[in-house]
Amino acid sequence: MKNKKILLLMMSSVILGIWISGVFTSGIFRADEVFINKMCQQQQNLPQIERFSVFYQAEFNTQNQIYWFYAGRYQDGGVIFCVSEPDFNQAGELNAQELQFQFIENIQQDSTNPANFMITVAEGNGRNVPLVNYKLELSNPNQPILTRLGQI
Repeated sequence: MKNKKILLLMMSSVILGIWISGVFTSGIFRADEVFINKMCQQQQNLPQIERFSVFYQAEFNTQNQIYWFYAGRYQDGGVIFCVSEPDFNQAGELNAQELQFQFIENIQQDSTNPANFMITVAEGNGRNVPLVNYKLELSNPNQPILTRLGQI
């Protein structure tokens, strides 16, 4: 009887281990998560290795046009910044190479000028890395102005 209980416990552990492994390798995600590809286009059915999970999105109006500014985080923590028309139309990578694929601590839209954003970049992935603030001006989304404000 004791051997049957041990065998049952071992089998249960193996099944649970296989199930947990399947959950983490299959890339199960929340139903409300939005995924984009490396070209900033929304694509919900991407394999985990090819997708960025949108963690920030803001809308702004400039030149009589509404735009979306959004950021997607890759599995290693690097971030891609994108600009599009609403609903991911005409999506493209933001032309600001200093920000692309960096580790981002914070993004904040300017309440007085919604086409401006403050972005805090962590210069490295880990503890106690230098943080640098940038101001991003998107009054012309095709030619963004990025200003390094300095280390904090």
